This record gives sequence, structure tokens and C-alpha cells, in this order.
Amino acid sequence: MRFTYYTEKTVSQCMLALNERIHSSSKLEGWTEKSGAFALAASCKVAGRFSRTTQLQAKAERQGSVTLIKGYVSDGVGPRERVLIIGALILVGLLLILAARSLFPGVIALVVAPVLYIPLSGDYTNSKLLLTEVQRALKAKTSPPVVVKTVTRRPPPTKKPASAKK
Repeated sequence: MRFTYYTEKTVSQCMLALNERIHSSSKLEGWTEKSGAFALAASCKVAGRFSRTTQLQAKAERQGSVTLIKGYVSDGVGPRERVLIIGALILVGLLLILAARSLFPGVIALVVAPVLYIPLSGDYTNSKLLLTEVQRALKAKTSPPVVVKTVTRRPPPTKKPASAKK
């Protein structure tokens, strides 16, 4: 999933805030660069002893008075969609075994279904955590801040007195 966040902090302030968040959190790992590039990673237990690590990569760039944070993170699949995907793979596997009398492709489809659960579920959980941490650390929002333009008023033109006209 690609994302874009906006913050009023400078790039160096963003990198300092992210670096501080990485060192203070036991859930996060990652690195930052002076150029504005950074990566964060989070891990979670998915199924018993299996864990999944998801990485977020992004770059902060200053544009005018706003810093743009553009990046990518694998977002996984929600619980309902996961059930549909795994159920469809199991159904396809059973149909291949029973209808097509093909044991090997059917068994592969049956084995792939539970194996897919780990990245789909882990990325779903970790991506939410990573995006939340970026927003909190950088005080970033999904919409650009409203820029208030200051209007300087010029004094009204001075009129010359009627006696000065010729």
C-alpha cells in the first residue's frame, strides 16, 4: 500500500523524531538517513510459533512549508478477506483432487492455503502499527495542512487636491 502523509516538521526534525521513536520502542526496528529516507520494521506472532516481520519504507521531502512523507508498506488482508482466500484455495484443492483426479496440484493448493495465512495476517497487523507509529512520531496527517495566505493591503492611492490640477 502506498501512502502520503503531510507534516509541518522539517526533514531533519522528522528524522530525529523517528530515530527517537525507534530507540524508545521495543516493537520497532529501523534506520533513518539525513537525506530523508527511512525504514521501519515490526514483527508479530501470527500462528503459534510463527512470526511475521513487515517493513515500511519511505522518504521525507520538503515542499514549501510542508514536508511530504511518501512510502510503501505491505498491508496484508483483513480477516474476512483472509477467510475467503483460504476457503477458495481449499475448495480448489478439493475440486482438483476429486473432479480432475489430479492429486499433486490438489495437494499443493491445500498446503498453500494455511501457509498464506502467515504473511496475509502478519502484514495486516504490522502495517497498521507501522503507519500509526509514523503518524504519531511525525504528527503527520493524510491531508495537507491549510496554508493561510496573508494579504498585504496597500494604502489607497492619494488624490491630488483639485487646486493642484491644471
